[in-house]
Amino acid sequence: MLRNLNDFLSELRMLIRARYPLVHIATYEEDRALVALGAIAAELNKKLILWSASRGVHNLDGQPVDRHDLVGNVEGPFPAAAQAALSDLASALELFDRMVVHKDRHKGGYLFVFLDPYPYLSGRGVNPIYSRKMRDLVIAIRSRGYHANCLVISQSLAIPEELEKEVTVIDLPLPSRDEIEAHVSGLIEKLRPNRGFKVDPNPELVTRMVDSALGLTMAEIDNCLSKAIVDDMKFDDRDVQSIFLQKQQIVRKSGILEYIDARKLSLDDVGGLDLLKLWLTRRDAAFSAAGRTFGIASPKGVLITGVPGCGKSLSAKSVAATWKLPLIHLDMGKVFSSLIGSSESHMREAIQVCEAVAPCVLWIDEIEKGLPRTHGYVGDSGTSLRVLATFLTWLQEKESPVFVFATANAIEHLPPEALRKGRFDEIFFVDLPNHQERLEIIDIHIRHTGRDPKNFDLDRLATMAGPEHFGADIALTGAEINSWVNEALIAAFQRRRHGDSDVDLTMSDLEVALERLVPLAKMRQTEIAAMRRWADEHATRASSPEGAAIVTDNHLEIDGRHLDL
Repeated sequence: MLRNLNDFLSELRMLIRARYPLVHIATYEEDRALVALGAIAAELNKKLILWSASRGVHNLDGQPVDRHDLVGNVEGPFPAAAQAALSDLASALELFDRMVVHKDRHKGGYLFVFLDPYPYLSGRGVNPIYSRKMRDLVIAIRSRGYHANCLVISQSLAIPEELEKEVTVIDLPLPSRDEIEAHVSGLIEKLRPNRGFKVDPNPELVTRMVDSALGLTMAEIDNCLSKAIVDDMKFDDRDVQSIFLQKQQIVRKSGILEYIDARKLSLDDVGGLDLLKLWLTRRDAAFSAAGRTFGIASPKGVLITGVPGCGKSLSAKSVAATWKLPLIHLDMGKVFSSLIGSSESHMREAIQVCEAVAPCVLWIDEIEKGLPRTHGYVGDSGTSLRVLATFLTWLQEKESPVFVFATANAIEHLPPEALRKGRFDEIFFVDLPNHQERLEIIDIHIRHTGRDPKNFDLDRLATMAGPEHFGADIALTGAEINSWVNEALIAAFQRRRHGDSDVDLTMSDLEVALERLVPLAKMRQTEIAAMRRWADEHATRASSPEGAAIVTDNHLEIDGRHLDL
């Protein structure tokens, strides 16, 4: 994949000089692609002629083309009737074919640009003459050495089968960091003399605006900047958030992804999991300007597996909020479709949207439900395996700052190739919370009710929620602790409704509510034991061992012994 505009121009220039007969430029930014083609045409002395269904044959400025430009030795504008006829693709192709063989053809050659021609070339009920004439022109250019290239500009890749072997697809990358920074800085300098215009003096403002605008088209960026100017004639942090809202629109329009608003959360809302939180906190530097300058590469992502209800999904939401990045949720079920070929297309579209809104966190919950095991039976004509291949290849090779946060409850259902090194930076195992973690989780949930944790014996509650009460290797999960506190709160409220208005949540309410709880760990002891055996060999623990304490960012202390993290 081409990473910036210079790479695109270099590649496109090479394809034109090598006389590739048919090149498809995949982009939503038609105007930006045409500007690039205009520059290349001038540089290589090529005559640039465009076709569209609405305007027929025309110049880069949208005006009809002179007859002399089309057939040579004829002055004056092209007759109106003939120009109208050229709005038909077949007529335009026939004209272009005559131009490349005409004795007075342009010596530098031609660039024939077709804007959104695929409704004429593919689909039910389409006249086959269009694809046939297109193929005739392409073959003539290739086989007879004519100085011409056909270029298609469209986001759609509905290429008819007859042209698949003739076309070369090239993506116009979205504006790079340097392009956006130059554009934003140029706009600020242009507006700065205006007395009513103000810019936040924070030197990091432009950097944050550029970070938030990455993944948008230049038109979308201009819309956001124009809105900011019209709103209050000021550029500040509010405008950075406005650009993030524009990214939400991109996600919503995809229909496959969901934007999750996690701004009110932080890693402090996750009880325990100290090693996972430390690992995530360190990676924050990769998304900062200073980190990029220092040479830190964007992390690929992390796979979290373990006991259900122990904070895997909450961690995904909290880390996105802590890093101040958009959180995008991918539902693997929406990727699959009953239409043949649609599932692969949905996965590619989801990937493209994520890269468009990057830097971001992509959260894939219960990833094992959407990825098949390759050695098992797959009764969908191989669709699931192709989706798997697309996803894993992207995980391995992606360079965009999309941090994949995948969770799995049943790790054994994941295909082995998803677990090998290079797909994820690390695989963490989340176990039942130990005593200290239960204490932290209870503290968090009591505070969320608006009560002061100091009014409760948290140490005793943490003991009640663990093996001392339920038996060996059995403890409440974080989700069960949340439910426990909520049930006690309901009981306290019922007493208030039927009695004293001063009644509040008490230790007694929590003790009574606990007796009605049957822990998941008790019902699934065998499965959890198997998870732990797997994790001992294949994963990193998300929590410090019982009795351990992190004494530095790099070391643990366990019973007086120092261990490297």
